[in-house]
Amino acid sequence: MKNKRLLSIIMPLMIPFILLTLPAIQGCNNTLSGQLAVYVWEGYLPEDVATLFEKETGIKLDITLISDSEEMLTLLKGGGKADIIMPTDSKINLFYESDVVQPLNLNKIKNYEKVFDSLREQPWAKWDGRNTGSGALYAVPYVFGTSGLVINTYQYKKSLDNIGWEVLFDPDLKGRVTSDNGIFSVFLILDMLGIPRENFVTDPQGTLMQIRGKTVELKNNVLKFWDTYSEILDLMQNEEVWVGTIADGLGRKLYQSDPKFKYILPKEGGLGWTDALMIPKNAANLSGANLFINFMLKPDNAAKVIEQSGFNTAVNGALELTENIDTDLYRYTDEEMSNFKWSPGLSENIMSIYYQFWEELSTVQK
Repeated sequence: MKNKRLLSIIMPLMIPFILLTLPAIQGCNNTLSGQLAVYVWEGYLPEDVATLFEKETGIKLDITLISDSEEMLTLLKGGGKADIIMPTDSKINLFYESDVVQPLNLNKIKNYEKVFDSLREQPWAKWDGRNTGSGALYAVPYVFGTSGLVINTYQYKKSLDNIGWEVLFDPDLKGRVTSDNGIFSVFLILDMLGIPRENFVTDPQGTLMQIRGKTVELKNNVLKFWDTYSEILDLMQNEEVWVGTIADGLGRKLYQSDPKFKYILPKEGGLGWTDALMIPKNAANLSGANLFINFMLKPDNAAKVIEQSGFNTAVNGALELTENIDTDLYRYTDEEMSNFKWSPGLSENIMSIYYQFWEELSTVQK
C-alpha cells in the first residue's frame, strides 16, 4: 500500500522529465539505424571491418568504390549522396572551393586524439572559408604512405642501388613500363629534373611546357598508364610490365604475393600523401558519419585495415596490433621521411590546365 502511495506521488513528478528526455532517446535510436553512404578507395574498408561496424552500430553501409579524388568530387557536384568521403590531401582544397564539405565536430570524434601527432592539424585539413591552413578542421588523416617504384627483380637485371625515376625512361625497358595515369606522373618528372613543385602552382602552364618533351618521352616508353589499383597489380603480376610507379601499400601486396617484386623509394624521394576522412555538406546521416570516423580511428580496427589492405593508417598503436605481417615493411627511417616530397594544394584552375595538357599528350603519336 505504501509503495502504491509513493508511486502516485513520484509519477506526476517524473512525467515532465520523461517528456524532456524522450527526444534525446529517440535521437539515439535514430543514430543506430538506417544507412551510411561511403565513398571509399579500393582496399580501405575491408569486409570484416565493415561488417563489425554494422554489427556494433546497427547502421548499414552503402559502399561506393572510387579510384580518384576528382571522381568523388564529380559525384558530389553531380548530386551524388555520401556521408563519408576520403579525398587525398593535395586535392582537398578542391572540395573546399566547391563548398561540398562541412567542418567536423571533434566532440563527436573522441578517437581523433589517436591520430599521429605529426599528422594532426595539418594545414590542408583546415579551411576558413577562403584559405586553407586556418579556421575549422574539416579533415581527419586516415591512411598515409608514399608512392615510389616497383621493380620485378627477376626481369630487371640492372643495379637497384641509387635508382631513381630515370628508370622509367630507360630505352631498354620500352613497352615494359607503366605509370600512374594522373598528375603524379607529372610530379615525378618535376622531381627528376629538380624543378620545384611550387612552380607548377605559381605558373602551371609554363611549367608544363617546360617538361613537355620529357613527358612525351615517358609516354613513349610506357606500355600504358594505369588507372586503378587492380590494373597496376595485374600488369605487374602478369609480367606485362617490369617496372612501374605504385603506392607503397600495393607494393607490399605484390611483395607478399611474390618476393621478386621490390618496392623502392627513388633517390629523389617518394611522394608523401595522406587520404583523409571528411563529411559532405549533404550528408544525410551526420551522427552515423561521426560514429564511422571514430570507429575507424580505433587502433584495433585500424590494425585490420593495415593487415588486409597493405596500407598504413594514421592511427597511433595500430601497427603494433597487427598480426602475421612484416611490420618492418611499413616503417620508414627518419632520413627517408625527411626526403618525402609532399604535393602542394591544387586549385580547380590548375587541375583544368593539367587535364588539358594531359589530354593533348594522348594524341601525340609514339
